[in-house]
Amino acid sequence: MRLGLSQAAYRWVSYPGLRIDQPEYGFRGMAHPYGTTTQGPVSMDELPVAWWADRCDEWHLDSIYMGSSWLSDGAEDRAAADLLAAHDIEWIGSLGMAWAVEPEEWPAIRAAAATRLRQMQAVGIKLTALVNSDPPGAEGQPVPNGGLRFGHFSREIPMSRQIENIARNLGELVEDAEATSIVLAFENHMDYRISEIVQFVRAVDSPWLQINYDFANCYSVVEDQVDAAHLAAPYTVMTHIKDMRVQSITTTGEPQFFHAPLGYGNVEIPEILEILQQNAPDPDSISHCIETCCLPQYDPQLWMKLSIEFLETECTQYFKSRTPVTA
Repeated sequence: MRLGLSQAAYRWVSYPGLRIDQPEYGFRGMAHPYGTTTQGPVSMDELPVAWWADRCDEWHLDSIYMGSSWLSDGAEDRAAADLLAAHDIEWIGSLGMAWAVEPEEWPAIRAAAATRLRQMQAVGIKLTALVNSDPPGAEGQPVPNGGLRFGHFSREIPMSRQIENIARNLGELVEDAEATSIVLAFENHMDYRISEIVQFVRAVDSPWLQINYDFANCYSVVEDQVDAAHLAAPYTVMTHIKDMRVQSITTTGEPQFFHAPLGYGNVEIPEILEILQQNAPDPDSISHCIETCCLPQYDPQLWMKLSIEFLETECTQYFKSRTPVTA
């Protein structure tokens, strides 16, 4: 097994629209991370791939998961690809579209997705996560239905029809995936249960459609993640390795979930790694992209350090080929 980085681990210091050092951050009314040791990219205008590559080198990671929204179909993309190749870092893509749309909406979605796949092909991407997203809504309503038009808790489209729609739509998209030699890995992105995802993955029945298993996202759809790992393992080609702390009993009677460094939450990380080791089609090639999703009031460098130390002490048998950071 391999270790990689998800750009979301540093979202609050590297995403132009979220950076804590910009005036817009204050308007969010969120806590400021006084004393953080993490310094984000200097430039606000360029793809921060060099900065992310430095983080991969620092933590001895051999892949990075980056969203397709960074792609511009130009020289900057090629320069980013060349830089990552020079660092021997695999670029794993991310493609977010409305995969469960009805037949009349699908042609436009497919055309946009095919364009993104060709852009990914041009920079050498061989694997991309698929992330469900709502289509744009009316002006002033960019996320219709609170982001819940699709997914397990949708009140608009019954789950059986969503699965039918996704199976039909992705059954066509795998043709574009094969044409560009890019494997699609559908993610449980706090929307669908793995038990729902495997239904359309099996229905499509193509080597070009697999699963990106997120270790913690099952909490959001009330699914046991160990049970989910057993279901996902035969199709898992990449993961987002993540932890969350669960406070199931509170004075308000509302369960709470909190992002945490790996090993500091309640996700059964070693058990899930063993399930994937035993049942994934090619466990040695799986890139486990660390996605700590550190909130802005905390220090992402500290969370990465704690997470790496946990993996190197409690899960070292799964990452035998990597050079330990703490050696």
